[in-house]
Amino acid sequence: MENLVVFFGKSKKVQMIVSKYQEMYNAKTYEIETIKKVGFMDKFTNNKIEIHRCNLNLANFERVILVSEMWHDKVPFPVLRFLEHQTGKINHIMYVLFNKNRDDRPEEFDKMDKVLNLRRDNSYFVTFNKKDIHVRVYQ
Repeated sequence: MENLVVFFGKSKKVQMIVSKYQEMYNAKTYEIETIKKVGFMDKFTNNKIEIHRCNLNLANFERVILVSEMWHDKVPFPVLRFLEHQTGKINHIMYVLFNKNRDDRPEEFDKMDKVLNLRRDNSYFVTFNKKDIHVRVYQ
């Protein structure tokens, strides 16, 4: 079975993280895309943001690696909406969250588990400083 990196975020840093996991797991990629462009204020009242439906059967993948930036220390609503659509369709999931604020919010991993009704295999926070990438593991 294959692995899949699902990602949300267009920043260069998110793309770097996706590239690393794609290489490590020899994985395909899928981008969570919003139907309309997301404005700055939408990130505060984000419960109305709609996403395109995923056309992949995620049950066919051994592992899904979800990579996302965070919006104001929270998992973005488009990611939660994606997980709602995939409940019962994912065998194993791993979360990788990038937070510009460098604050760890492990409760966000629990929130995603609850939406999926599935316990994650692993979870990581990633931050960048001028010369290093910092990865912190949570279980």
